[in-house]
Amino acid sequence: MKRLFDYPKIFLALVLWLGLQATKTEAQTFMAEVAATTEVARMSLGEGIAQKDQLLLDLITKAGLMPVLSSNEEHTLFAPSMQVLQQHAADTPEQLRAFLEQHIVKGHLTAEDLRDGHDLKALSGNNLRICRKKGAVIVSGVRLKETDQLYANGVWHRLNGAFQPAVTSQL
Repeated sequence: MKRLFDYPKIFLALVLWLGLQATKTEAQTFMAEVAATTEVARMSLGEGIAQKDQLLLDLITKAGLMPVLSSNEEHTLFAPSMQVLQQHAADTPEQLRAFLEQHIVKGHLTAEDLRDGHDLKALSGNNLRICRKKGAVIVSGVRLKETDQLYANGVWHRLNGAFQPAVTSQL
């Protein structure tokens, strides 16, 4: 007696069809992410800050650092946490500049570029030490909370705190 349906072939066809549908959805999601990343990558770091973080924008502008983050020169910003930024809202422009320059380095550095044991030179002149522990990136004792917000002239990482000023000993 001849079977009307070849169940293994039907099952295989169904699996392939479902796989193609899932792949189509994943491809659409991937293309949307690429488009969004490309749009962001055309903006400067300064423009990205203006769109995403009003308090950080206000403090960077008050400190006179917006031209640095909007220039063609590449920089990496290790943005302090919102709680720390709020604590500095009443600072003078000079205090803000000194504080924020500790969080900016020259160059385009993604989280992958931050190698364990390396030192980076902040605009303030301070060294920032990179440490990797259990998959986390720690910069000068402060963990990166969000990483790799890419822009045309740099990268923005969000810290889970802020860098402390270098202590100078006076003898």
